Amino acid sequence: MRLNIGAGSTRREGFLSVDVRADAKPDIVSDAWGLETIDDASVDEIYTRHMLEHLDPNDARRTLARWFQALRSGGALNIVVPDLEFHCRQLLGSSFSTFADQQAHAFAGFFGWRDESRGGNREDAHRWGYTERTMTALLSEFGYWQIARQLSGIDCEPWHLNMTAIKP
Repeated sequence: MRLNIGAGSTRREGFLSVDVRADAKPDIVSDAWGLETIDDASVDEIYTRHMLEHLDPNDARRTLARWFQALRSGGALNIVVPDLEFHCRQLLGSSFSTFADQQAHAFAGFFGWRDESRGGNREDAHRWGYTERTMTALLSEFGYWQIARQLSGIDCEPWHLNMTAIKP
């Protein structure tokens, strides 16, 4: 079983979609740390794209612990979040993205695209942020192994922190 957690209305081939919002019509309606219908050690892969930063730090920790339980031994975790280190450099003018407004993109990395004119809403607020160092430390704390930043492929632009890890 492969899960796309925080999927919203986006579908990923070969993955069950999980989202807290029933109106997104996911396969499973659940908050990220619940997954009550998922047995422990039954999941081959968990993918999440730009969801973890929307959780308070304590909820993010609960979530990573629950995902560790849900993954089978050898199961893979792929987390994509904004790279706060990149956005700090971007705000200071030493790193650039493909977005027209560098300052707006930097602030969106910190706080989320919160207003409707930019395609977001107030619920899109970011509640925490991560760097490669902090994400590596956090995943290690919960027992994940082979933690690595992905530097090529989808979502590997420098403003994305694309991390993978394995449950031993």
